[in-house]
Amino acid sequence: MSDKKLYDSFHISTLLVGKLNNTLTATEEAELEMWLDKSVSNREILEKLLNESIRSEDIGHLREFDAETALRDVKTRIDDNQYTGLRSGKLRSYAIRIAAAATVLVTLSVGFWLYKDKPRTEQLSFHVKKTEITPGVNKAILVLSNGNKIDLQAARSGNIANQGGITVSKQADGKIDYQGAGSAAAQSGTESELNTLYVPKGGQYQLTLPDGTHVWLNAASSLTYPVAFKGKERRVKLTGEAYFEVAKNPDKPFQVNVGGKQTVEVLGTHFDIKAYVDDSDIRTALLEGSVKVSSKSSNIIIKPGQMAINNLKEPLTIRNADLDEVMGWKNGLFVFNDERIEDVLKIAARWYDVDVEYHTDAGQKKLRGIVSKYKNITELLDNITITSGIHYKIEGRRVILMN
Repeated sequence: MSDKKLYDSFHISTLLVGKLNNTLTATEEAELEMWLDKSVSNREILEKLLNESIRSEDIGHLREFDAETALRDVKTRIDDNQYTGLRSGKLRSYAIRIAAAATVLVTLSVGFWLYKDKPRTEQLSFHVKKTEITPGVNKAILVLSNGNKIDLQAARSGNIANQGGITVSKQADGKIDYQGAGSAAAQSGTESELNTLYVPKGGQYQLTLPDGTHVWLNAASSLTYPVAFKGKERRVKLTGEAYFEVAKNPDKPFQVNVGGKQTVEVLGTHFDIKAYVDDSDIRTALLEGSVKVSSKSSNIIIKPGQMAINNLKEPLTIRNADLDEVMGWKNGLFVFNDERIEDVLKIAARWYDVDVEYHTDAGQKKLRGIVSKYKNITELLDNITITSGIHYKIEGRRVILMN
């Protein structure tokens, strides 16, 4: 066990929780013994935790919690029609999430004992050693057809531009809106005028397109669209990730060009497209309506609850989508169902605007859980440490993963 682990309160917490639950491996037992031998106070902490009269009653209850208990309890409730709305396929996932939450509470509770019993100087050192990296905010750059750029985070609410009879305004809630797109002046004078909304890392933004379509753009994404939709189609171009609620117009299909690699065509529907250049595929998930997805080699139609996968090498495929996971980013959450740690950190890097370095092999380690994306990045990183054993440190805007 390295000296770094010996003084890592979170790692020691997990060992102590394992001791309480009698789940330590031989290696972990040895690591815990090394820590206990470091000082008398360390052994006193363990004795307190093992003493039923001293240890917190909450920890005593939580140590008995496990996934199988939760599974049996939820199944009983479903059989008794207490959870009639819960799909049977979600049963084990639901129980595991409860168990995971309890595990986190146990570990943090034990961590409190470690922190509480440290000398004041060590408490201060522990408190300041992590750089604070805060979550993203609503920010974007609007690039007008004439090349002018507007910083939407700094712009005041109200009219911010006029283009060929169309007024571009920033609403009180921060959204961008286009007014007057159906006027005669707009239809005659905006044929080649394209705007681009660019959302950098550490940002997100909403806009209402000239036809009334609502779009949510995720971090490190951009959308290019006309100031007024003319002709027989409504065409936009996307990079990154966006969620669309398309205004219905049977006479004018809505098309999303995804980096020249894929086209999504709808009449009026709700869907999400994830197409970052550093991802291995393009994913189109449908929430409502019907969507036609076309690539260079094939085209398919997907139904609500399905996802089209385009790996850019083979024909498109369809699979069932976990819509909670797909829509987590829009709803303020990170939702991971057995997501590879490296993929989790790709998402985190975009939202928190950080670089990630690996001084360890994350391999095929995966993360399952739900975390608010409006928490500081340490909330997510601590969950990764609990579930995978991978530790981290933060230097400036770099997150370094290590053993």
